[in-house]
Amino acid sequence: MFPFSHCKAPGCHSFAAAGSGYCYHHLSPDKKKALLDSVMDNLRLRGRLTDVSLANAEIRGLRAKDGCRISGCNFSFSVFEDCEFTGGLIVSSFFDYCFFRNCTFSSMDIRYSVFAGSTFIESSIHDSTVIHNNFTGIDALGSSFSGNDFYFSSFSLSRLVDTDLEDCNLKRTNFRGSITRGVSLKYSNPEEAFFRNEEPYL
Repeated sequence: MFPFSHCKAPGCHSFAAAGSGYCYHHLSPDKKKALLDSVMDNLRLRGRLTDVSLANAEIRGLRAKDGCRISGCNFSFSVFEDCEFTGGLIVSSFFDYCFFRNCTFSSMDIRYSVFAGSTFIESSIHDSTVIHNNFTGIDALGSSFSGNDFYFSSFSLSRLVDTDLEDCNLKRTNFRGSITRGVSLKYSNPEEAFFRNEEPYL
């Protein structure tokens, strides 16, 4: 897991980037570029990233190596645009309050990770194992979350608009307090999920 030491900049409560006393936002421009380039190269070429904190970053046009593994990393408050992850593993990592536009997670194994408060625009997580994850309070517009196993994940207090969850395992998935408009649950099992007032797909 990435170090939980805080940034040394006065008044900053963000976690320090790996190998530095400062968070990514407070690094010098040269160090910031070097860290971002290193992360991008690791994901594109080596397909492995472990124990890195890169909050508040902008990651665009990333095509991660097939089968990439991301473990114990922190990308909170980052922007992802035109990014693709295929056939890999994401475990115990933080993507809370991120912005995803035109991003794809395909045939992934995503476990024990946090996407709470994030925004998904025209993005997809599909044909994946996505168990024990936190999607609380997300905004999803024109996106697809179909073909997934969402066992014991939470979408409570989320807003899902024109976003499909077709052919999904929703056993013990929490949708309490969510707003859903134009959402298809075709071939899924919403009767085993938790909805507001225990009534399916409100």
